[in-house]
Amino acid sequence: MRRAALIFNPNAGRGGGARLAAVERAADVLLDRGVETEIIATHGPGTAGAQAIEAVDLGADLVLACGGDGTLHELVQGLAHHPSAIVGIVPLGSANALARHLGLSFDPAAAVRQQLRFQPRSIPLGRVTCETPEGPRSRYFAVMAGAGPDGMLVYRMLAKGKQRLGRSMYYVRAARLFLRERFEPFFVNATLDDGNPVEHEAVSAMAIRVGDLGGLFSPLVRGASPCDETLQLTITQPPHQLALPAWFAASWTRTHRWNPYTQHLRVQAFRCSGAQQRVHVQADGEWIGTAPMQVELVPDALRLLMPKSQPTSPTGP
Repeated sequence: MRRAALIFNPNAGRGGGARLAAVERAADVLLDRGVETEIIATHGPGTAGAQAIEAVDLGADLVLACGGDGTLHELVQGLAHHPSAIVGIVPLGSANALARHLGLSFDPAAAVRQQLRFQPRSIPLGRVTCETPEGPRSRYFAVMAGAGPDGMLVYRMLAKGKQRLGRSMYYVRAARLFLRERFEPFFVNATLDDGNPVEHEAVSAMAIRVGDLGGLFSPLVRGASPCDETLQLTITQPPHQLALPAWFAASWTRTHRWNPYTQHLRVQAFRCSGAQQRVHVQADGEWIGTAPMQVELVPDALRLLMPKSQPTSPTGP
C-alpha cells in the first residue's frame, strides 16, 4: 500500500473536532509507515461512495471507512467491483458490527496497525432490491439487510437524528415500536443452500453477514461470516403480538435459540412480498425503501482487509 484515503462523515456521532482528531490519529500511523495519506470529509449524505471512487481514481490503493456501519455502507456503494480498491475500517460508530467481527480495536491508531498486518480478500456482498419513490433500487450491504420492524425503526429514526441517540435510547424506541405497532405478515420465498425452495409467513426477515451485531443484538445469530457464500436468514413468524415481544425478551436474556417464533435458514436468495401494509426495508442500518424486497449474494464484490486467519464465530443460532 502506497497511498491511502481516510473518508469520514464530520457530522456523524459527536462530529466536530473529536471525530477529526480520531481520524488524524489513524492517519498518523500510516504516515509513520511511509504511506501517502489523505483525509477526506464527506460532502453530505450519500456522497462517500463517489468520493471513494474519486480517491481511487487519483491513485489511492487503500480506502478506510472512518465511522460506523453506515459510513461503510455508503463507501461500499462506490467501491463494489472496483478492480484496484482495497477497503479497511476505522471503527468510530456505535455498533461497528463488521469491525467487531474482524476483531478490530476501537482505538483508531490500533485498528490501523492491526490492518497493516491483514491481507486483502475478495468477499461477497449482499444486494437488496426494493421499491423507492423513484422506482426499484438496488443497494449492496456488508452487515445485514432486513424487512419489517427493523426497517420501520430505522425509518422512524431517520427524521429524529439517529446519530444523536445513544444505544440505550435506541433500545427503548425499539421496544416501544415492537410492543405498540401492528405488523401484518408477509411471505418470504427463499432458495435454501441445497437449492430447494421454501415459503414462510413472517413479520420480520433479516439477512445477516456477521457473527456479532453488537450490544443487545449480539446473540441474534452465530456462525455468519462476510466470507460465506450463502446468506444467513433469520425469520420471525406471526403473530406479531407474541413474536416481537418474545424476540425482544430473548435478546435481553440471550436466549434466542429457545424462541419458538424465530427460524434461522441458510439460503442462496430470498424475496419478501405479499404484505397488506407497507413494509420498510433497511440495509446496514440505513433506510432504503419498502417491500417487495429481493435479496441475493454477489460473489467477489469487495476487496476487504481481513486477518490472515479469518476469525470464526460460534456455530448455531
